[in-house]
Amino acid sequence: MVRRLSVFSRSARVFWCGPFSHPRGEGLKRIAFCTFGCRLNQYDSEAMRTLLTGHGEWRAVSASEEADVYVVNTCSVTARADARARNMIRRIHSERPGARIVAAGCYAQRAPEEIARLEGISLILGTADRERVVEELDRTVPGEVRTSVSPISAAKVFPEISVREMTDRTRAFVKVQEGCNESCTFCIIPRTRGASRSRRPENVLAQIGDLVESGYTEIVLTGVHLGDYGLDLEEGERLLVSLIESVLAVPGLDRFRLSSIEPGSISEGLVDLLASHDKFARHLHIPLQSGCDDILARMRRSYTFGSFADLVTRIADRIPDCGIGTDVICGFPGETDAHFRRTFDRIAELPITYLHPFTYSVRPGSEAERYGDQVPGDLKKRRTRALKRLSRDKSRAFRERHVGRVLPIVVESARRNGGPRLGGLTDNYLRVDLGPGETEDTVVWALLTGVTDDGLTGERTGAP
Repeated sequence: MVRRLSVFSRSARVFWCGPFSHPRGEGLKRIAFCTFGCRLNQYDSEAMRTLLTGHGEWRAVSASEEADVYVVNTCSVTARADARARNMIRRIHSERPGARIVAAGCYAQRAPEEIARLEGISLILGTADRERVVEELDRTVPGEVRTSVSPISAAKVFPEISVREMTDRTRAFVKVQEGCNESCTFCIIPRTRGASRSRRPENVLAQIGDLVESGYTEIVLTGVHLGDYGLDLEEGERLLVSLIESVLAVPGLDRFRLSSIEPGSISEGLVDLLASHDKFARHLHIPLQSGCDDILARMRRSYTFGSFADLVTRIADRIPDCGIGTDVICGFPGETDAHFRRTFDRIAELPITYLHPFTYSVRPGSEAERYGDQVPGDLKKRRTRALKRLSRDKSRAFRERHVGRVLPIVVESARRNGGPRLGGLTDNYLRVDLGPGETEDTVVWALLTGVTDDGLTGERTGAP
């Protein structure tokens, strides 16, 4: 019997990679992935897994199983994200002292010397060094820490690793852009992921074609700054809308979705396409960060609250029941009670359907690190809790509007106590629990029957 690694179930925002249908022959080394943070990190873990399992010496196992190597793909968006990665490394080392641990991702890029002081670390891999994971692992020596962190300024092209198999059996994330050219004062992404680089459209379309042929029902396009897609390519006129039009034309594709996209990147052409194409999921996640123009200016954001509000209102009017999410930073330096109240009240009036509030955390190397008017920690947390309550209210009201409707669901089966359950997502980003059962279908129609704490209940039915 394989002993499970008990600590992993306590990290709610961790994505697991594996196991997959790779040979489980004797002699293959076992590797497990523990991924923190954004969907980009999830994709990067899948890319590293693809490289390792394709090498012929490795097989992927679940992160709760015993492995020879654990890859902790880190996030560094907040101090809490750094701490969670450190805690995970310590837990793995405590329960699997004989395993090698690889630290990869943004925290590894930002502070390799900090990670090197943790017990159990064998390899530290920078964000521009992921494609060398096989050779770097081969070069590790027991008892020593190997650091492979290239200067991020040297990253000039998109790292082309075609992922054809993912953890989710129905939804596939396809990364088309890396890095960022903006200079938001709270952010260190340009320092950890470099300048904006785009993937060539023919490679994007080839991967999506392979994924659809393999049975993936929904494709999600993702990138650090999706709106910058194509600006660095020779055929610069092939920008994001042109790429989306090509993706929507891929034979066999059932549903297409965008991940987070900046408000200034949402053109009229993109809204027209979203409104007119039934394969384009009615869902956009558009970061706001603050509802006050003077705070947005201090953050060096490229829009005003008025322009953001006009955009969101126009989308909601044009596309009924469009799911619209946003990010908000609570307690940015200089944010007063009046600023926060204005942000709260303005968001409450907008047709936003959910929020991701973040408690501001000083990032070493960011411009805002030098700001002197920091907000006390307990006050930042109270503001975050207030916005989370607002998000719950808005989300519940949006879900209640859908009770009694029949909608298609992309199935994401889950196994819980008592056996397998069916569940999945509507196109406008509502999570639906369909109850006990199994199906070979990747898309089912469901009558939405009730509201739960975090989603809806539904019953399988025929198409309306």
